[in-house]
Amino acid sequence: MALPAHAPDRPPAGRPTVLFVDDEERILRSLRMMFARDYKVLSTTSGHEAIDLLRGERVHALVSDQRMPIMPGVELLRQARQVSPNTMRLLLTGYSDFESVAGSINEGEIFRFVSKPWNADEFRATVAKAVDIAQQLELPEVPVARAGGASGEEGILVIDDDPGTVDLVRSVVEAHQPGRHRVDWAADVETVLRVLEEREIAVVVSEVRLGGEDITELIKSLKRHQPHIVALALTGYQDSAMLIHLINQAQIHRYMLKPVRPNTTLRAIESGLERHRALKSSPRLTSRHQVEVMPSTTAHSAVAKRILGFFRNLAPRPN
Repeated sequence: MALPAHAPDRPPAGRPTVLFVDDEERILRSLRMMFARDYKVLSTTSGHEAIDLLRGERVHALVSDQRMPIMPGVELLRQARQVSPNTMRLLLTGYSDFESVAGSINEGEIFRFVSKPWNADEFRATVAKAVDIAQQLELPEVPVARAGGASGEEGILVIDDDPGTVDLVRSVVEAHQPGRHRVDWAADVETVLRVLEEREIAVVVSEVRLGGEDITELIKSLKRHQPHIVALALTGYQDSAMLIHLINQAQIHRYMLKPVRPNTTLRAIESGLERHRALKSSPRLTSRHQVEVMPSTTAHSAVAKRILGFFRNLAPRPN
């Protein structure tokens, strides 16, 4: 039986609110001790109670464990996204939970994974960033004029050395909206960079390896340097640690495991295009998709250096 929601600790008025959900009261006590000084802390062992709390008051950040007996964390985050879309969603999970990691990307659209056991300082910094973004979303929106209007071509770039992937993407896009979107194909990093230099890309559909080379650093760099681009991972690789890094450092919008059905591909691309339009028209939404800083050991790799040099020399495009 779920324990009742814990009464909030009472910091000074005006503090942001953070909600923690875990089926272990021991962990909730630890989390309350960690965060009560800076936030109004709510906690519960029940996903259903968490949804009620989200309906009842403004919650800036929701942190849920994945392994819950009645309502798994992925399902809670999915419902939270509907009930309180401006609440930043974080998932506590282990690297072994591949299905939950993939599900949280596709259904919960989470801000960050927090791996267990967590580093206390990094955890505090992650929650602080989430709360800061949630508070930014409460500010009045400043309209942005868009050059060229909404009817301009929205480019799609497929990054994969398997021609079957670009054939799939072209077929579903052309069948749904003939002539509306240009689909480019890149089977190597050099072609990716050339396409990005020549035209504006809205959505990237990418494998995580090209010719045996890990290109996740490319995907991460895309989001860091061109935050309006929306990345979809379509891959044959099942690696929980990789996915966690891709959401934390690249904010990938969808994850699809090969082979994938045409309808699934189309829905993911349509969702990505909608997200791209929202990001272009609302700068404050871009902050919601801020990415985690890559470790220096990653940032100094050969692939990363090539990509960084490219983006430094790339002239910014107008919104």
